[in-house]
Amino acid sequence: MRKYIPYILGLFFVIAAVWLLITPNRMIRLFIDRLNDFGYDFQLRTHVLTRQATSLAPVVIIDIDDKSLKAAGRWPWPRDKLAVLTDKLKKDGAAVIAFDAFFPEKETNIGETVLTTLNQKKLLTSSLVTLLKKNEFLFDEDTVFAKSLAANQNILAIGFLPRPETQNFLPPPLLTLTPQEKSQLEIINAEGYISNIPVLQQAAKGGGFINVFADSDGIIRRTPLIMQYNGNVYASLALQAVLIYLGENIKLVAPVYDEVKKLEGVQIGNIIIPTDAKGQVLIPFIGKSYTFPYYSAIDVLQNHLPDNALTGKIVFVGTSATGAGDLVATAIDTPFPGVEIQATLANGILQNHFFYQPAWTLGANVVITLFLGLLITFIFPPLGPKTLGALLILLPTALILIEGWVWEQTGLILSILFPVLLILVIGILNIIYGYLFETRRREHLKEMFGQYVPKEHIEEMLQTTSDYGLRGEDREMTVLFADIRNFTFVSENLSAAELVEMLNTFFTPMTEIIFKYQGTVDKYVGDLLMAFWGAPLRDKHHSEHAIQAALEMQLAVTKMQPFLKAHNWPEIKIGIGIHSGIMSVGDMGSRFRRNYTVLGDAVNLASRIESLTKFYGVNIIVTENTIQYPSQFVFRQLDRVTVKGKKKIIVIYEVICFQSEMTRELKQELDLYYHALNYYFSQQWEYAEKLMHELHKAHPDKKIYSVYLNRIAEFKQNPLPPNWDGTYAHTVK
Repeated sequence: MRKYIPYILGLFFVIAAVWLLITPNRMIRLFIDRLNDFGYDFQLRTHVLTRQATSLAPVVIIDIDDKSLKAAGRWPWPRDKLAVLTDKLKKDGAAVIAFDAFFPEKETNIGETVLTTLNQKKLLTSSLVTLLKKNEFLFDEDTVFAKSLAANQNILAIGFLPRPETQNFLPPPLLTLTPQEKSQLEIINAEGYISNIPVLQQAAKGGGFINVFADSDGIIRRTPLIMQYNGNVYASLALQAVLIYLGENIKLVAPVYDEVKKLEGVQIGNIIIPTDAKGQVLIPFIGKSYTFPYYSAIDVLQNHLPDNALTGKIVFVGTSATGAGDLVATAIDTPFPGVEIQATLANGILQNHFFYQPAWTLGANVVITLFLGLLITFIFPPLGPKTLGALLILLPTALILIEGWVWEQTGLILSILFPVLLILVIGILNIIYGYLFETRRREHLKEMFGQYVPKEHIEEMLQTTSDYGLRGEDREMTVLFADIRNFTFVSENLSAAELVEMLNTFFTPMTEIIFKYQGTVDKYVGDLLMAFWGAPLRDKHHSEHAIQAALEMQLAVTKMQPFLKAHNWPEIKIGIGIHSGIMSVGDMGSRFRRNYTVLGDAVNLASRIESLTKFYGVNIIVTENTIQYPSQFVFRQLDRVTVKGKKKIIVIYEVICFQSEMTRELKQELDLYYHALNYYFSQQWEYAEKLMHELHKAHPDKKIYSVYLNRIAEFKQNPLPPNWDGTYAHTVK
């Protein structure tokens, strides 16, 4: 059950993430919106600030900056000076002039002020009154400004209010909503407004609102493109400037869903600007503040602009002067001039470049979160810490890159913050689980296998979640038995302490060799060593590795003899039996003591095979099941036998050496031996005996030839049946 905990917790977090995305709870929605805003800000900065703005629409900003105020006086400037500025802009080629400022009160007329002051001080004469009244129009700066506005393509700002308060009058609307549209569309509705004095508003070509609305964290990310008042739709300052610049009108893109109209955008000619249901757009930032061309107003007044700086362009007039500047906090930069927000909107409209999040993006975010969440829930638990750590870096990075590509190609914004957070949460959960709970498993594996397998195997085992057959399973494996010959004679000539020391001296290099060839030491029983290959780690070459180990063990025993002799210990020789087959492997025993071992007929057969080494006088015997690499080793078929307690006939072989060690003399000996063996199995005793005599005479130290000579002599005395299959039955262990 414990191994399913990461999966269960992962599913819990996936369900929780989806619920958080769709729950209507107001506090949770506010929290999720803030998270999404944070993710959007990161994506926006990554998308915008890592790319250089290539081309800009014909939009510039005239800044009434500190330099201008120092040269021409404090803000607000007299309107006659604004009139001069307007005329200068027109002269420099401005196509449309949009003032990011409104003028709700009349400018004080100096002539009227003088008359009032002199009258209060009783200093007026009839001739002075006549003179001042006659020339009063000369001091009407509103009229002067109005004439400049009327002579050019000028737009003045208006401001909508959330309360039922009005000042002056509004310019003509873009369009009027039908009763159905007014009731169904969610366009932001204003309760009141502040506009410009009539003489100025009537002289201008139009008006546009400059309202921007910050999110609950005080950051401006979106702004309305249109708003409504009393069922009439009005444009933002930027939209109004572009409409006059292009000579176009707008249409609302409001398809019907379930008999209800829903605003999705604003169409200008062939351009469709995507909006949300309230008529807002994400501000299409192209860089930090002051990305657009800025020119100081005083440079305009003093004719210091570069040639053609304003020709054919939309000019936004605003101020960033200290103390008077319209500076706001935006998702891309803080502070950010308010006038540049309008310039950014105009640039986005002219280049048809807007970011957008349609209503269905919530569903898309839910699907993405659910899909990725389920995927990583089932992928992460089996992974090791290194792989998991790499994925915790690669997956969020890949998501960010993919989202950036989609944004770049389509302008569509998908919120990836939740999927990224979910990946990190589930990943960290698995890491913590592995640290807190898998540590027990690591210690258990080290305790279980530390004496059986090399450290390299244990480290490899710890990289996965497999139980390595601790509960028991059947596998095809190879088992080896190695036994010291004549151990009774060896032991009776040594004290107990010497015997232990000698066995330790013997078993240590034997174990090292088994570990070297990826084997597992099962047990030491007196003078017997048992090992197997193929568990706990699977080994496709288990039989090959067992034979390699056996050959090296015999070599190690030979090299050990001088050391034994130096300690006055008896000579040691070992016999090794190897068999491959299906065995049961697992952690077996009682609750008091357990052992990771192998059981089965294949294991018993290997034990019987080892005991035959003494009978045939050879060092290593393997069964036909184990011979899978005849090109690597030199084998000699010893016999066809049945062992005690078994009816199955098996063919046994002596492992002589590696093929690379084959000599011409050895090959000649084996060829002659196989000729003799063929005669033997075909019951041609005379020929078999003759060849075996020849071999025995040449190699008197090899017992196998005398075994066959004695057996042939017996068969000659006691003839065998004609259907004899060559099998020899061993009746003792």
